Amino acid sequence: MADKISIIGLLGEHIENSISPFIHHKFIRYYSLNYCYVPFQIKREELPVAITGARTLGICGLNVTIPFKKNAMQFIDNNDLAAERIGAINTIVRKNGKLYGYNTDWIGFHKPLSKNGGINFNGKKALILGAGGAARAVVYALAEGRCSAISIFNRSEWRAVELKRNFQHIFPQCEIKIFPWSGPSLEGEISEADLLINATPLGSWYYPGQNPLSEEIKLPPQLIVYDLIYYPDKTPLLQWAEKRGNRIINGKEMLIYQAVESFYLWTNIYPDQKIINQTIKEIREIGRG
Repeated sequence: MADKISIIGLLGEHIENSISPFIHHKFIRYYSLNYCYVPFQIKREELPVAITGARTLGICGLNVTIPFKKNAMQFIDNNDLAAERIGAINTIVRKNGKLYGYNTDWIGFHKPLSKNGGINFNGKKALILGAGGAARAVVYALAEGRCSAISIFNRSEWRAVELKRNFQHIFPQCEIKIFPWSGPSLEGEISEADLLINATPLGSWYYPGQNPLSEEIKLPPQLIVYDLIYYPDKTPLLQWAEKRGNRIINGKEMLIYQAVESFYLWTNIYPDQKIINQTIKEIREIGRG
């Protein structure tokens, strides 16, 4: 009798181009596990029945992506503290017949900084463009790392206000400031920042060729520019920052490291750095192809 195959997968609405299956199958093959990672493309209204189906069918775990990260929480038996504070999950784990929700995006964001040169957030000032779901995980990572100040620029003021309200009381040592996107404060806040994060889709394949910042803005030499977008490899923002001599990071490593954490939650195996590096290399080559 053949060994039972454990099913894990991805829940999302537009996941035709997702590279999560590629990443997880690399890990599965490396450790010769009897797992299969399956993309499940569903519509918004199908989320409740999809999670019920996963529970009924005994699926071992799921990644959850846009636009379900927030709404999926209500169908889970228990969500961990980071997920509760961020207000979103991206990983579901089945344990003893119950479903547990986790957010590994914040760890995925932090890992490329701590790994490459040991950058920590303690006492640093950060600036975030955008206040959506990705920005929530970033704020949590920064504040948890004892960042001293976070400036958020967003077009919808209510969303930025909500983000500040959710986190400021949890992390009183970190000053969270909000600004209108087109206000006069942007250049001044950038001049004092150590880290600038683009948490908008501007510059992605949805909005190609768009830089969220005016190229007339001066970037201080100490500023690290981190774009959460993973394709293209260098967005207009990163190309511009690199030309000015700033250190740049794109979203590919964040994508890998959030997947690493999900894989560990499902299998209790933390992927070796060798297979992580190999997967990063192959994803970069795919992006150039």
